[in-house]
Amino acid sequence: MCRLIFFVIIILMQCFPVICYAEATSIKPPQKIASLNLCLDALLLKLVERNRIDSLTYLSANPQFSPFADQVKGIYLNNGLAEDLVPRNPDLILAGDFGAGEAVTLLKQLGFRVERLPLPRSMSDLGIHIRRFGKIVGSEVAAETMANNIEQQLILLDERRKQHPQTLTAFWYSSNGVVVGGDTMENELMQRAGFHNLALDKHLSGFAQLDLEELILAQPQVIIVESADTDAFSLASEYLQHPVLRKNNTRIITLPATLSVCSAPVVADVIKTLSMQ
Repeated sequence: MCRLIFFVIIILMQCFPVICYAEATSIKPPQKIASLNLCLDALLLKLVERNRIDSLTYLSANPQFSPFADQVKGIYLNNGLAEDLVPRNPDLILAGDFGAGEAVTLLKQLGFRVERLPLPRSMSDLGIHIRRFGKIVGSEVAAETMANNIEQQLILLDERRKQHPQTLTAFWYSSNGVVVGGDTMENELMQRAGFHNLALDKHLSGFAQLDLEELILAQPQVIIVESADTDAFSLASEYLQHPVLRKNNTRIITLPATLSVCSAPVVADVIKTLSMQ
């Protein structure tokens, strides 16, 4: 029955294209914004008035994946399907550069305005990403403030590193025994905050598994972990309890949010935490 209703709605929309975004002439910012991407959910919550948020992904309500799960109560949650969004008739749908492919294609065919935003791959991408997001959703001032804040914090990090060039050896460690290597935003943050990433000594790039024995032999002064990995059961949380690490006085820095999942909304908090070390 639900599928039948869905296809009836599609037929009606094709018969009455005046309700499609493409026919709209108003210059008002979008008033019913839907997201098909967890990271864009987070930016919506930070930069857009709540009454303009029509729908977020169901993952945003799961604290295992979402550091903002407590903020989504009362907002309609979608499953990344066109069926979820067509009846709600949003005037803007946001999607990432990957995922929700079939839904995006169908929604575009039906005349909805769908914007794909590639996620940032480096620190220099963050400002561009946030400002573009702000322009699309009609929150340019809030986006500019957020981007400026992050850029100013990065400048302070760089100045602090020049004044205090001494580095601490570290691993950025995550679930299932994975460390962060080169060519990642996390590695760039580590270096700018004054840490020497021991994964680079092992010529590791991206996200790579590292045995506990190798981690211990490297004798890191610091292990950086994300709160999601310490709160949930994972190899990372087990390894942090190893007696050898305690004997070596290895310091554990727990970051307040999951940078590896959604960098733009949380990077300011991550920078603050790392800069206090």
